Amino acid sequence: MVPVLIKGQIKNKATVHEYVQNIAKHLKISRFKKPIVITFSKKLTEASGLCSYDYGIIEIDISKGEFTFMEMMQTLAHEMIHAKQFLRKELDASQGQWAWKGRSAEGYKYKNQPWEKEAYRKELQVFSKCFPFHLPFTN
Repeated sequence: MVPVLIKGQIKNKATVHEYVQNIAKHLKISRFKKPIVITFSKKLTEASGLCSYDYGIIEIDISKGEFTFMEMMQTLAHEMIHAKQFLRKELDASQGQWAWKGRSAEGYKYKNQPWEKEAYRKELQVFSKCFPFHLPFTN
């Protein structure tokens, strides 16, 4: 089981924790030992979620009350896909430049970035398969 730390004010922390474990298992990253830190914050300005290239740090925007709990969970699925990409070294930014599967990935426009295409393509399927609908949650 991957270690998970949930920070910030979010209802249903136990549900979120189980959800992250389910995603990690589904994406085959559950045996990695570095903790995944998920922060629910009002600090993000341009995105609803962010996964740092230091792969274990994910931020989910909770500002303005614009997002429902379930929309935040779908965003979390998207960001967990990025965490998988970093963990499996598919996506790398450690040398100061983006690389995708060993090739330079500089110059891609956002909508053409292969890592974003994968995350958008898979996020709904990962959310639907991994969210613990059997647990109680409030919006």
